[in-house]
Amino acid sequence: MNVADVAVLFAYGSLLVELVVFPIPSEASTWQLLASRDGDAAVGAALVAARRRPTVAKAVVFAVPTILGVLAWLVPGLALLWPALRECARVPTDGTAAAAVAAIAIGRGLTFASVLQLRAARRAGRPPTGLFAWTRNPGLVGMYVCFAGLVLASGLPLLWAALPFYAANMHGRVRLEEAHLQARLGDVWTRYSAAVPRYLPFPGLR
Repeated sequence: MNVADVAVLFAYGSLLVELVVFPIPSEASTWQLLASRDGDAAVGAALVAARRRPTVAKAVVFAVPTILGVLAWLVPGLALLWPALRECARVPTDGTAAAAVAAIAIGRGLTFASVLQLRAARRAGRPPTGLFAWTRNPGLVGMYVCFAGLVLASGLPLLWAALPFYAANMHGRVRLEEAHLQARLGDVWTRYSAAVPRYLPFPGLR
């Protein structure tokens, strides 16, 4: 077992701790948002269009990509346990292993810090601060960075193909949740979303 393997185990272990010990209740699940009967005037165009899809289309557009994304996240862990898959992987070079460890550590740090900040804000009954002053979705940014680290650590370059699909699926969910927040918070959300980028302060990621 090399340092990249240890980083992979750390990623899964820390994610499990986060989900079990520090869960964050969502504003509403994707299915709740899609099934809601709120009037169209109360929500944004993205959510209106999603709600008008037939049930089968909703399942295909939202459930299938989610399942595939979860499977992609599990592949690096399976590579540690399944010798046949491990044989298909490339042993990371020292530089690749270092990049993998750094990406996993930074990604998990961003996500875990955002979880703690969001929990503290909810307990205090105030908007979240800290990382949320720089990006509206720091936890998701951290997940993207961590996934990149897992791909590097696994030595399975084909997994890079899963990243745009995973990102597209999560971006679709973010748009639905933000439409819900816009309807619920009104001008407060309008001012916040105008001042803080959705992901990062770069063209195409705002």
